[in-house]
Amino acid sequence: MDPNTVFLICNYGVLPAWLLLAFLPHHALTQKIVHQVWIPCLLGIFYIWAFVSGPPPPEGGGFESLAALSLLFQNPTTLLAGWIHYIAFDLFVGAWQVRDAKRQGINHWLVVPCLLATLMAGPIGLLLYSVLRFAMKQQTTLNEVPA
Repeated sequence: MDPNTVFLICNYGVLPAWLLLAFLPHHALTQKIVHQVWIPCLLGIFYIWAFVSGPPPPEGGGFESLAALSLLFQNPTTLLAGWIHYIAFDLFVGAWQVRDAKRQGINHWLVVPCLLATLMAGPIGLLLYSVLRFAMKQQTTLNEVPA
């Protein structure tokens, strides 16, 4: 399989999950698709494929400096693996935000802008949700179980 095809499958394949989180957050379909292991496992298979199918890292490529990372990501399959990493974890964070907001009693429509921000710029979306959570609940903890 070609890296561009894998990119398109992964990149557009997660969009239905984001739409379910935004518009049907508590529907049984969302529970079965987004809050289960299926999407992360499928992305994990593509992630492994990107690592295995690509050439070895270029001389000097690695994680020890920005220059080395830039060199490492010049390889399209390594770049693809990095992108899959992003979309898998961003979706995980978005799904957590929906579940946490429900546990905290935060109106879902207040969470939707955070979801959009998480989809487009993961850490910013998490920051926005954290600010929303603090504003609504005056809590700084991210504990799963209410204190």
